[in-house]
Amino acid sequence: MKVLIVDDEKGILVALQELIMENFPAEVVKADNGLDGFLRAQKEKYDLIITDHKMPFMLGSAMIVAIRTKENKNKETPIIMLSGYLNDVIKSQLQLGRIEFVAKPFAEADFISLLQTFL
Repeated sequence: MKVLIVDDEKGILVALQELIMENFPAEVVKADNGLDGFLRAQKEKYDLIITDHKMPFMLGSAMIVAIRTKENKNKETPIIMLSGYLNDVIKSQLQLGRIEFVAKPFAEADFISLLQTFL
């Protein structure tokens, strides 16, 4: 299993990587902004993509739209958007299939349960 985590907060990247690797046999690749995440999604196939929304260079929502609409290896890959800035407008803009929304902060046990549906 291969997971791409995209977040501009280093602490979140490390915490998510540790959470995933402690609970699943997965390889984790990290990107610290939406543009880097999109470029990685173009080059390599992932089993799951986890992204923040508010990031430099490209918002998480823009990255998701690009992944779902541009030619790349992850058009059908499930995506989890983690953000403290989720609202109905963002959710309605991202009706592109196989996207889950999780508000920060989140309960670790609930997040692990969600990951189990994908990994």
